[in-house]
Amino acid sequence: MTAGLLLGTGLPLFDKLFPSMPLIEQVQNTPLLITAVLMFCLAAAFLALWRAAPDFRAFRILGIFFASVAVSQSFAYFGGQTLYWCVRAISSGVLVEAAGEAMQIPRRRWMLLFWPIYLFVSVAVWFPNLSFTADWPMLASAVLLAILIFQGLRRSSARDRMIAAAFLFYWCVRLTLTGSFQRLTGLKAYASVGGWHWQYTISTLSVLGIVTLAILARDLIRDRREKERMAAELEAGRAVQQVLIPEEIPTVPGFDIQSVYKPHGEVGGDFFQVLPFKSDSGAGGVLVIIGDVSGKGMPAAMTVSLLVGTVRTLAHYTQRPGEILAAMNQRMLARSHGGFTTCLALRADADGTLTIANAGHIAPYRNGAEMAVENGLPLGLAEDTTYSESSFRLNENEQLTLVTDGVVEARGQNGELFGFVRTQAISKQPAEAIAQAAQDFGQDDDISVIALTRTTLIELAMA
Repeated sequence: MTAGLLLGTGLPLFDKLFPSMPLIEQVQNTPLLITAVLMFCLAAAFLALWRAAPDFRAFRILGIFFASVAVSQSFAYFGGQTLYWCVRAISSGVLVEAAGEAMQIPRRRWMLLFWPIYLFVSVAVWFPNLSFTADWPMLASAVLLAILIFQGLRRSSARDRMIAAAFLFYWCVRLTLTGSFQRLTGLKAYASVGGWHWQYTISTLSVLGIVTLAILARDLIRDRREKERMAAELEAGRAVQQVLIPEEIPTVPGFDIQSVYKPHGEVGGDFFQVLPFKSDSGAGGVLVIIGDVSGKGMPAAMTVSLLVGTVRTLAHYTQRPGEILAAMNQRMLARSHGGFTTCLALRADADGTLTIANAGHIAPYRNGAEMAVENGLPLGLAEDTTYSESSFRLNENEQLTLVTDGVVEARGQNGELFGFVRTQAISKQPAEAIAQAAQDFGQDDDISVIALTRTTLIELAMA
């Protein structure tokens, strides 16, 4: 009975690829078909997990490997010996790639140099005169696998060491069942149970697949839980930050104020406050605070909340920018944890007088020109830091523009920064246009822009 008739076809080519096998031999080799089904199941499980988690590339390569083993076992069962050796040559190379990916071994590109051996043998087995090359892929993969296992056992991750131990078990079984070792010891490559021949290597490979699947699945579950936790933390930080960024800018007689905040994918450290005030003489003015906390995530958001609370409290007692920055610096000293905060405090009076103190922040632009303001250390670095105040005058219809480093450090696809030159060139544009230009260039951080324009006397009277 031919394999072609068993599968309901009488094609000569199929009969050539799958020569006749006695029925009794098929019965004895039934475990080949059983293990082939198990390999297919393992391949399906790995590929299904890879589809659910594409970032876990080990699932993909292991799925391909066990699928190739299943195919080769099927060929062996139906008597397609040439096809069996052809697929086995390829699967030897895939095994090495799968082991390296599963154990997360870095710098393994040099192992690709052995792929010409696998490909050559997969073709050579079709020629009787070159059949002696059939064992080459197995020998090459055994050496490479030993190197990977040694590297895996030395890794600090317990997960990688467990996978390396599973591959070591399989490697030892496969090594002890080579032809020379069998001739020396008299061992067989299989165990006979009820007339069925169960191959030690393929059974061990099944155990390897199940153990590796369990370890990687557990790793995937832990990874997803950690990502969910981080996502929840980022969302909480984002919510805190959104609350602290003013939704509406208050109306201040004598000034037209625009603000834009464009958050990046993560929780950043940008903050700003626009606080109207009245002096003792009754004249109005506005206090503007803008800054950037180093770091990301919930710690940065909590630092922002601390600073904003400090600013709002201080604004009831003083409108002096230097005093405000000094008080903020004292508050930050015990809470910076090695980080720092850049901040600029600006007081604008109704008559156009500007008083500015700066703690390492980007200097403002007045009517398209960078202002030469005194610059002090960022907040949270030194206890005795004082912040000098610089005085200027903002004429009618002149625009004062304040930005965070998300504008200057916007990065294009080629890695080029937006830079100070471009920022200065567009600093007279509306706040929304400035922020949009930086975002279109390539946003790499939170972007905050405040544009303050002194209105004309007619507009002031109307207000």
